[in-house]
Amino acid sequence: MAGKRRTERTEGQAKADFVRICCYVALVLAAVLIFVNNLLPLLQIDVSGLFFDVLALIKDVALLLGIVFGAYAFARAHGKVWTIVFYVALVLYIVSAVLGLF
Repeated sequence: MAGKRRTERTEGQAKADFVRICCYVALVLAAVLIFVNNLLPLLQIDVSGLFFDVLALIKDVALLLGIVFGAYAFARAHGKVWTIVFYVALVLYIVSAVLGLF
């Protein structure tokens, strides 16, 4: 009787899965928010409020987490200047997402 082959998950696989789920959440929330923000007002439905603002913030954070791992690996591989630009862009993105500037 053949034994079941046991495989273990590596840290890289776990990070890749985390990035995938963040990208999935960002895509789904972006689709929902596009629908809600653009089509529901045509039906005279009010879409302003805390709930939709929180959904937009969750989408922005999920998008950030989905992008940040690949961008950091790229920046780190290309030297100190690229890494500094990465950190500046990361801080600007986080601040603008929290303040709702985009």
